[in-house]
This record gives sequence, structure tokens and C-alpha cells, in this order.
Amino acid sequence: MMFLLRTAFWLSVVIFLIPVDHSAEQQAEAARVQPIGALEAASAAQATISDMSGFCGRNPTACEIGGRVATTFMLKAQTGARMVYEFIDKSLADSPDAANVDHGTLTATDLSPAWRGPGKAPQGI
Repeated sequence: MMFLLRTAFWLSVVIFLIPVDHSAEQQAEAARVQPIGALEAASAAQATISDMSGFCGRNPTACEIGGRVATTFMLKAQTGARMVYEFIDKSLADSPDAANVDHGTLTATDLSPAWRGPGKAPQGI
């Protein structure tokens, strides 16, 4: 269980360090999401820990900042996943094995099976 918690923590740290894609940031602005500062994030985290029940009803500002943190985290996770996908896609496309597959010296005729009529049994079996 501790392994899962540590993994989730470090994965969250890595995701927070990923820069946000500008096109995704423009989409977030279209949804009226404003960038957050470190002080705002720390304040929201502290308010969340101190009061969990009725949180949004009593602290609408902290709830709004928490929503922005979650949205930013999601955008960064999407950007990170896109970066990993593009890296893997590019590395597979640039692989020398992908384009230069050695088919040997056999021709298509050599690779095609010999025709056997309906009455002929395979020999050598």
C-alpha cells in the first residue's frame, strides 16, 4: 500500500513539473480557468486539509482555487502523456529496424507455396 502512495506522490510531483501546452492553456482560458500561483495552491491545500465537510459552502474561494489546481493538474497530465506518446512514436519511426527490414534473398515466387491438386497427398510425411 505504501508503494502505491509513494508512486502516486512522485507521479504527482512529476506532473506538476511538466509545462502546460499553450494550446491546452488557451482551451483552459476559454473555460475561464486562470493560472494559479504557489501561494494560492498552498493556501487551498491548507484549507482543504483543515475542513473537509461543507468545504465549498463555507470557503467558495478555496474551492475555486482547488478546482483550478485540479484543472491545471489535468492539463499537465495530458501534456505529459502527449509528450511521451510523441517521443515513443518518433523513436519507433526513426528506428533503423523499422525501415530496413532484411527479407533475405528470396523472391515472392520463392515464398509462395507450391500448388497441390486436390488428389495429391503431401509427400515426405
